[in-house]
Amino acid sequence: MTERNSKGKICIVTTIDLSLDKLFPDFYSLLLARGYEAVGICADGPYLENVRRQGVRVITVPMTRSFTPWLDLKCLWKLYQIFRRERFDIIHYSTPKAALLTGLAGRAAHCPALLYTLRGLGYTAFNGIKRVIGKYCEKIACHCAHRVIAISNSLKEEAAKGKLLPADQMKVLGAGSSIGVNLDQFQLNKKTKANTIMIRRYLGIGENDIIVGYAGRLTKEKGILELLAAFGNIRKSNHKVHMILFGDQDQRKPLPNETLELINEDPRIHLIPFTENVQSYIAAMDIFVLASYREGFGNVLIEASAMERPVIGTDIIGCRDAVINGKTGLLVKPRDAIELEKALKEMIENPFKRAKMGRAGRQWVIENFDRRLVWNRLIKVYERMLH
Repeated sequence: MTERNSKGKICIVTTIDLSLDKLFPDFYSLLLARGYEAVGICADGPYLENVRRQGVRVITVPMTRSFTPWLDLKCLWKLYQIFRRERFDIIHYSTPKAALLTGLAGRAAHCPALLYTLRGLGYTAFNGIKRVIGKYCEKIACHCAHRVIAISNSLKEEAAKGKLLPADQMKVLGAGSSIGVNLDQFQLNKKTKANTIMIRRYLGIGENDIIVGYAGRLTKEKGILELLAAFGNIRKSNHKVHMILFGDQDQRKPLPNETLELINEDPRIHLIPFTENVQSYIAAMDIFVLASYREGFGNVLIEASAMERPVIGTDIIGCRDAVINGKTGLLVKPRDAIELEKALKEMIENPFKRAKMGRAGRQWVIENFDRRLVWNRLIKVYERMLH
């Protein structure tokens, strides 16, 4: 039994180290400052160095994102042993594999407070038996939890529609989003404006040229093919339009080789590998596009709005919560390059509308998605569960 010398012992569980780091930016220091003890559990990896540097004790469990039955059983047993030994006050879990294993182990160990953050419906990317199994696992993860947080209202509605859990047993914190936006980082200031000028000069893009942009994983399900098709048609008649694709190939679902060839051969498509300076590249864009097929929320859309950029998103779960259609941006049908092209032309041809949407987007993010607001809402959930 461990000695209690804090307001509460909080355990945060994700499948891999990347998630434990990137899904909780600026959170651990706030949690510790409030007097809580923070422990993280996930598979070992290089991102844990940053987590530990923030004062979090980390316990590694060799979970995998793929289906590995024998290893999964061993991880389930190890989690059960950890929970029995550590006696956490709250176990907060998310990401598919960690959610299933933690929910089962937490119930078996009689943990007093299990909190699940539902970040998306990963099983919808599959068909056949994989979809059925994935949905069943998600349902188990939801039912094991004492409380479930969905990161958007449309995600909550779809989860209830899919009978994962009744709607009244799920909660959305504020207007949604799981991490919000760091408004000190994502803002137009002298530094980002200067970086914008440097980026345009480096890429050979004129001051009055229009940049259509995307930031994120380079994979088909992010709507990259439709975006390229729409841009390809527009560039034929408009020689002042460029595109920035900011991000790296998705290792599990990379873009087809022919698509990469198309990108590399077009002098007006600028492929930028991921760096931490994403806000400056978004600032360099005139229009931000996320033509995704599947999201839990679409946080990059509100990051672009915070940079006062008009956004185009698809009218799907999550994205429709991140865009006020007609005010902060436009929503289009998913997998529809023609409708996306129309929306892009509307934005390109109307600079006044772009500026107005950008200003409205910044204000909307300030009021609803400031990261400090998001984390304070989560800590209030912790407090209610503890008391």
